[in-house]
Amino acid sequence: MSRDFLEPGRLWLLLIVAALAVLYVVVLRWRSTASIRFTQMDLLDEIAPERPNWRRHLVAVLQLVGLAAAVIAIARPVDRATERTKSEGRILVAFDVSLSMEADDVDPSRFESARVAAREFIDEVDNNVEVGLISFSGVVDVAVDPTLDRSALDRGLDRLELDESTAIGDALSVSTRLLVNATDDASGDEAADQDDDVAPGVIVLLSDGETTVGRLTSEGAQEAADAGVPVFTIAFGTDAGVITDPVSGDRVPVPVRPADLELVAETTGGAAFVAETGGELAAVYDQIQMSLGDTLGEEIEIVKELTWRWALGAFLVLALAWALSLWWLRGMV
Repeated sequence: MSRDFLEPGRLWLLLIVAALAVLYVVVLRWRSTASIRFTQMDLLDEIAPERPNWRRHLVAVLQLVGLAAAVIAIARPVDRATERTKSEGRILVAFDVSLSMEADDVDPSRFESARVAAREFIDEVDNNVEVGLISFSGVVDVAVDPTLDRSALDRGLDRLELDESTAIGDALSVSTRLLVNATDDASGDEAADQDDDVAPGVIVLLSDGETTVGRLTSEGAQEAADAGVPVFTIAFGTDAGVITDPVSGDRVPVPVRPADLELVAETTGGAAFVAETGGELAAVYDQIQMSLGDTLGEEIEIVKELTWRWALGAFLVLALAWALSLWWLRGMV
């Protein structure tokens, strides 16, 4: 949030207030000198029996403060902030937890490196943007519903565990329905004001392989496209990936397979990326973060004018000064 003025040029009137303050001090010094020259002190006390000393100064200061507040009100002060509506600020991170993510071609492993990068990506998302977490292997799990609570997402990432198979098509289907339902659950006014051209949200999908069970990847991608949900995909890993089969103990190659993910991005209007290291993955997330502004809609600037507050303050201060002057200075001629 920032503060400025709609009419900053009017602040020059503060110079008049400053000039009045200087004039007040000059008059005080002149009166002090005149009093010293008046040698008949008894007669002076009869003419001005009780001078209000500090009270008179307080009234003058209040008047100057009131005038300064009035000038600020004339300059029309405002608070500026940016907002993004909830329906425009929803991101689902779809995270592959198939066994192939255990490959150590990325240090220390695809899984651990991807988890660190996902955490950093979520931390960089604007605080007013809801983020959800989907994990998928042979089944799809909604680890964290879209939320503004970043600590809940941290805990969700910590709970992720590897399992067999890869269901990219099912993950896209579940993610799309979750975004659409979240938009439909918006309050009446918010839903009524929603722009039909704005996506219900976006999906950021990370995987190292291709669909082995469930719906075809193309079917899930088409469902997302029909709902207007763009998908940003990340193919993570290298062709040198190898894991140990948990049953036979054999070493099994698990090269990264980006073809399906490129199809998803093309179908949904998102973008496809490839990352072979943790550093490259972090850079990809940064690129996605920069792209989300166009996908989720522009932030709206909220301008809140504060003129009435400063005008009210000026009125109250000047009214107080007037009341005090009537009471304290009532004996002065």
